[in-house]
Amino acid sequence: MPTIALASFPRSGNTMLRSYLEKVMGLCTGSDGDLDKGLVRELMDKGFAGEGLADKRVQVVKTHFPERFGTHKFQADKAILLVRNPLDAITSLYNMIATSSHQYSISEDDFEKFKDAWDEHLKREITVWKDFNLWWMNAKVPVHIVRYEDLKSEPKDVLKGVLEFVLDTDDISGTRIEGYLNQALN
Repeated sequence: MPTIALASFPRSGNTMLRSYLEKVMGLCTGSDGDLDKGLVRELMDKGFAGEGLADKRVQVVKTHFPERFGTHKFQADKAILLVRNPLDAITSLYNMIATSSHQYSISEDDFEKFKDAWDEHLKREITVWKDFNLWWMNAKVPVHIVRYEDLKSEPKDVLKGVLEFVLDTDDISGTRIEGYLNQALN
């Protein structure tokens, strides 16, 4: 069974895509995250039983490598690269850092109030975002690119492509997996 990296710059929809894959395929996805970190533990507490696993017990492993080094090294045979509009991803990351949560945001006034910190964060992270995505686009394994915005607006079409990539098949039309996909989206 090949190991597939589910790579994304932080706050680019990795958790949403993992959730879809788990619903459709009936498998646990893993991550190279450290369970001693509160935000990683929070994902496990919310139902991601494979959080912190990056071995043969899981086929798909969430990673933010090389932007962030996980606690578990693993060898990916192929990768799904999830890309989000950089301004949206970087803003969401800033909110996560400022609130120490996945679901809360600071107020719009706080961006002005902490303008210098926001500007520094934006300048630093835009380079990190670019370098991260270039690294994965040049990876030595097959890479399937997914736009977060497309996953949100056209989940069935995007997930069909992802599943075909994961399953190494040209078309899942008419298969049981397509049926599971339809059920997961209802």
